[in-house]
Formats: sequence, C-alpha cells, structure tokens
Amino acid sequence: MSKAVSVTLPFMGTMFRVGLFFAAVAIARGETAPAFEVASVKRIRDYSPVATMSGDISHGRFTLTNAHIKQLIAVAYEIQSVRIEGGPGWISTDQFQIDARAADPETTDKQVRLMLQNLLAERFRLKLHREIKMLSAYTLRLAAGGAKLDQAQPGGTDRCDRTADGGRYELTCRHVQAVTLTNALAILLRGPVADQTGLTGEYDFTLNWEGDDPYAGVPDAVEKFGLKLEMKKVPTEVLVIDSVEHPSEN
Repeated sequence: MSKAVSVTLPFMGTMFRVGLFFAAVAIARGETAPAFEVASVKRIRDYSPVATMSGDISHGRFTLTNAHIKQLIAVAYEIQSVRIEGGPGWISTDQFQIDARAADPETTDKQVRLMLQNLLAERFRLKLHREIKMLSAYTLRLAAGGAKLDQAQPGGTDRCDRTADGGRYELTCRHVQAVTLTNALAILLRGPVADQTGLTGEYDFTLNWEGDDPYAGVPDAVEKFGLKLEMKKVPTEVLVIDSVEHPSEN
C-alpha cells in the first residue's frame, strides 16, 4: 500500500530520534549509511509560488515534485516544516524534483526516509542539529464531551487535502490519526501544533470555515469535532540548519 505525501507532513516524534540514533550507530561502526540505488535530483527552473508539493513513498520508491528544501527535510526527518530554522533564503523558494529508488522493493517507509536523509547530506551538503526551545505553540486537546470523529474504514491511504474558494475553506482528511491532523493544522496556522488528544484511531472528517482571514476560523472548525486548540509556551524540538548547498544534478 502506498502512502501519499501531500503538504501535510508527519509530526516529529520517536521516529526522528530513532533515525538519528541509528545513523550515529552506523557511523560509529564505520558502516555505510542507507542509500538509494538510483536517485535523480533536478531543480525546477520555472518557479511557481502557488505550486503544491506532491509525491509518493511506495515499494522502495520515493518521488517528490515542487518541493523546497525545508519540505524535503520535513519529509526526511518527520518534522513539521515550521520547526525547521536557519539556512539561506532560497531553501523556501527554490523547488526540486526527486525521483529515487531503493534496491529492494520491500524497503520500508522508515528506511526510505533514512535514505532521503543521506541523499540530503550527500547531494545538498546538508548539515543540521537538533535543539529544544521554549516556543509559542498550539496544543490540540479534547474538548469537554470528547472527540466527535468518525472511525475510518480499514485500509486506504492517510492524507489531508486543502481547498479554498473565495472566502470558503475546507480541509478533508481520510484515514488519518491525530498526528496527521496536527501536521495539517500546523500548515494552516503557520505555527507548531502538538498532539495532546491521546487519540490512537484512524478517522475521516472534513473541516469547513469561512472568512476573510484563512486562519481565524480554524479553531472553531476544529471545536465542532470535540477538539480544542490552545496556544501556550511549550518545550519544542526544532531542527537548525547549519549549512546547505544547491545540489549536484543528474
């Protein structure tokens, strides 16, 4: 089953720390970091500020187009892009197309992400480190009465898609866990969102809101499903870019 990669990106958690741990162990042992068998990296010359990143991870294959470096890092390290700091201005404007394949079609998504980390280090000369900072962030909690979400049917791909029509906005999510919702909300609200709901199932739902401000109606839309967004200062993990270069293309 493939897993669509849309503009909603996985929230950093255990996978991020585990990924760095195994990478560090491999280096200490003198082992080669996991790498794609074949990888094509191309810069998209006709920049489009409205182009949406899209792609797929399935059967050891990784494809991504219209992606900025921050978005590539977000996918590789499973972190919300709003938690990535530092780097030159072009990391949020220059767009790239990635087409890579692992030797084994049974390669897991986790292994593919480790391979993408290695590709970023080799082709983009990316160097970064992790910090914990006190930041203003949204927390997603259960409202009084609990969640009012429909359980998704078994099977299917987890994704959230956004649409806008004038002053009307919609976020449609299918087969998503709470962590995927927080990623989508982080993009909508342009700030970190932490999942504190305790929900573990997969759900289908659609958020709708209206207004001149595309962000102001989000909290009310969420509350209709028994969830609540609260802003507070919380310890937040961030990735800080130490250095990065334009890639060698092929």
